[in-house]
Amino acid sequence: MDPHGIHIMSLINQMLRDLESRNTSNNTPPTLQHNIQATQPSPSKMPILLWSLLAIIATGGTYSAYQYSKTLTKTPSGIIADNIKKDPTPIAPYEKVLAAPNAITASAPKIELKPSENITIQPVSITQPVPAQTAPTIQSKPSTQTAPAVQAAPQIVAEPPIKKMPIAPKPALIESTSAKQQADLLYRQAENNSEDYSALYKLEQALKLDPRHLRARLLLAKTLHNQGQVGKTAEFLDQSLALFPDNLQFINTRAQLYLQQKNPNGALKTLQRIDLTNSSNETYLSLLAATYQQLQSFAKAAKVYQRLVTVNPEKAENWLGLALSQEKLDNPKLTREAYQQALNKNTLKESITSYIKQRLTELR
Repeated sequence: MDPHGIHIMSLINQMLRDLESRNTSNNTPPTLQHNIQATQPSPSKMPILLWSLLAIIATGGTYSAYQYSKTLTKTPSGIIADNIKKDPTPIAPYEKVLAAPNAITASAPKIELKPSENITIQPVSITQPVPAQTAPTIQSKPSTQTAPAVQAAPQIVAEPPIKKMPIAPKPALIESTSAKQQADLLYRQAENNSEDYSALYKLEQALKLDPRHLRARLLLAKTLHNQGQVGKTAEFLDQSLALFPDNLQFINTRAQLYLQQKNPNGALKTLQRIDLTNSSNETYLSLLAATYQQLQSFAKAAKVYQRLVTVNPEKAENWLGLALSQEKLDNPKLTREAYQQALNKNTLKESITSYIKQRLTELR
């Protein structure tokens, strides 16, 4: 039963007990004195009060029964509506739900129906027909101020800042070619500007790119020699001969340095790397003849000079070398003829010309 009805019934029982106790006390006959006349009792008002109280109790019971039956006939949708009124839960607009992240994949929150504390659900009898269940309708309490539905703006993902890469300078032609082509280009630049101070640097860079660049090596050796760097030139030539042991130009240049340093043995060893005694290379034969003269091998020198005047009879220096060698061999006739040939070329310096004339006068 309803607690309110139970409370009313308990009040009624208490009032009935009070009435019974009063009736018992009134039924006890008091000791009446003699000569007292009984008077007719006045009508009592207790029945009226009793009936009024019973009417109030009946009315309260009827109202409680009505409220209880009304609660039992409520549909689930009504119960849900009452619960929502007690504990309203704001429902997000449909547009916001779609705009929210993971709106599709996220699982929907479960709605738990909390029954009212004052409602007791009685079991339904088997014979009682069960009404068809309708889909519960969730009604939200309208708010006093409804904000206009604003569609959520699409989220703009900021792109990471693009780091500016340093712009590489436009590659020069020397960077887009192979190492050999780069070395050749540097060699040509040095050759066209041999007097430039950067020619030496360009040649060295060319050889770093291509150590076997022959023309760059020859030009570098010549440049070093012209600058008077004898020691550096000799060292560079030794390195070049290690790469090109039979190269005639390196052999001739290295032998010439030995002769300038008064080292005919070194020059002869260098010249003997190859045998060109019977060749027509005038530079090689001149160096070989001069080496023999410094070694005082005049017979070998005369033989080489004889080969030279055959190769180039118009060169006065060749006839002069032959005359000097024949004079050391004590051949006055051949000596005079060679001096005279050298004098007739008219290409020698005046000091040498004076020396030749003096020797011709003494050899007569």
